[in-house]
Amino acid sequence: MNLNKFFESLANNNSRNFKIEQLTLNSDNETLRKVVRLALDPFTQFYIRKIPEYTPNKGEGISLNFALDSIGDLTKRLVTGNAGIDHLRSNLEALNYEDAKVLERVIQKDLKCGVEVSTANKVWKNLIPEYPVMLCSPFEQKLVDAVRFPAYTQMKMDGMRFNAIVRNGGVEFRSRNGKELDLKGNLVDEFLALANGIDCVFDGELLVMFDHDYQFADRQTGNGILNKANKGTISDDEAKLVHASLWDLIPYNYFVEGKCDVVYETRWSSLEYMVTKQDSKGKRIWTVYHTEVDDIETTNDIFQKLLADGHEGIILKDKHGKWEDKRSKTQIKFKGELECDLEIIGVEEGTGKYVGKLGAILCRSRPQHGQYLTVSVGSGFNDAHRDNLWSDRDNIIGKVVAVKNNARITNKQGEESLFLPIFVELRDDKDEADTLKDIK
Repeated sequence: MNLNKFFESLANNNSRNFKIEQLTLNSDNETLRKVVRLALDPFTQFYIRKIPEYTPNKGEGISLNFALDSIGDLTKRLVTGNAGIDHLRSNLEALNYEDAKVLERVIQKDLKCGVEVSTANKVWKNLIPEYPVMLCSPFEQKLVDAVRFPAYTQMKMDGMRFNAIVRNGGVEFRSRNGKELDLKGNLVDEFLALANGIDCVFDGELLVMFDHDYQFADRQTGNGILNKANKGTISDDEAKLVHASLWDLIPYNYFVEGKCDVVYETRWSSLEYMVTKQDSKGKRIWTVYHTEVDDIETTNDIFQKLLADGHEGIILKDKHGKWEDKRSKTQIKFKGELECDLEIIGVEEGTGKYVGKLGAILCRSRPQHGQYLTVSVGSGFNDAHRDNLWSDRDNIIGKVVAVKNNARITNKQGEESLFLPIFVELRDDKDEADTLKDIK
């Protein structure tokens, strides 16, 4: 089976059902299964982002299976740096052209055909571990009423969610869906110093700060740069602008298990102690702006003040909350505007001055029990968005996009939708849209 051509055929069809059908038909192919697992498993890393120049073998070459086993030396860090690059090049040059292209997909952790973890696990149950992430709950009065005061309020930031994973004397930066973030070596030494030999996971957001004004960049500017780290195209100068705002610290073994019984007050205190030990000169790692509050009235006062100052909102956190790989009921979002993450399922050309450009994107929440909402989003795009998204319209189908709105409604057709939807940004750090349960 020519796996490279197989993946190309999946890339040429945007239907998730088609991809699942084709993978299922070939699910007994062990090499295909291995390729999918190695490419999508967030805990298998090869520590090389750029494919070196090479000349594929013009003959039959070694088997793809042999090469997949051989690159295990990269994962185990038995060969690193230039030796690791040479090891990869040797394997690529020993393969024929089609198999070498498959190995490239594996090394880059991207099958480049729209197949993500959830799709693979639909075909091969539990093949790939889901990347752990604890999410906050949307505001619900019953959840707020259950918070035990005193509690913490923390500013909701406008950056990119990330983890700094420190283990075995190294640092890996991951987005919320487990994809590697390439920061060109930036912040590595700082996080190694913070951890001080402990294998742990720092949770927070990456932000961009321009040195000339000591202000964090706005969301679109900052995340435009940070998305390059997600794609591996960030420049050295851009990477130097990246700072980290942290709010949690989880021992690595508990993170992998998906549950940590250490209460938040203890985790937060440990994190604060680590961060305050830094040398203040050139500091690029911070704890998130926070306040301890004794009641809901004080919480609301802080929330309203931050909104008036132009910030997005706050997170109210119960000191007794435990860390778990799911949406937490002890950490609650207070937001002035509603926002949700939806999947792009269609694009529409504009009219008038927008002919030949993007007019709107058709979006849908992730179906759950047959229920979902759809909405046409035509606002929030600048001219660059309308040009670039239209020219890339075939590739953005299936992508996740953040959408601001004023309310969840039932439209004239009696279908679930959103009132006054506004485009915010593409979410390259997310693979799945929100469900109706997540959208308030």
